[in-house]
Amino acid sequence: MIINILSLGKFKRNQPYKEIFEYYKKRIKVRINLVELKTYNTEKKKNLEKNEIVKNINKEDFVITLDERGEDLSSKNFSNIIKKNMNQSCKKIIFIIGSEEGLDDYFKKSFKTIAFGNQTWPHLMVRVMLIEQIYRAFEIMKNSRYHK
Repeated sequence: MIINILSLGKFKRNQPYKEIFEYYKKRIKVRINLVELKTYNTEKKKNLEKNEIVKNINKEDFVITLDERGEDLSSKNFSNIIKKNMNQSCKKIIFIIGSEEGLDDYFKKSFKTIAFGNQTWPHLMVRVMLIEQIYRAFEIMKNSRYHK
């Protein structure tokens, strides 16, 4: 299984968020790819960003978008989603993190949408929160003490 995190914008060099992200990424035993996509500063921002994201999705991929209006999941339920897809021989799970403008409605209508609470989080922090939850999901599957 491969997990791709599609995220608009880029980590800056020597940024603390990037160090934390890499720390968790190294601990996860499946392949994780962070795909940093181009952002735009025009009136057509959401549509242009939508096109950038869609280029990285295939029909057979299981896609989850992150949005503050998405479904609130416990860590165990989040883990169950990943486990279910692994058990169904899903080759790739894709997580999509939008830019500061959010995602085009196409994504919320087409794919499962989850939230990390009702608060608004800094874009780069969401990457860290997501990778930690992916790590936690695998630890839950292993029944390790990490989640307790």
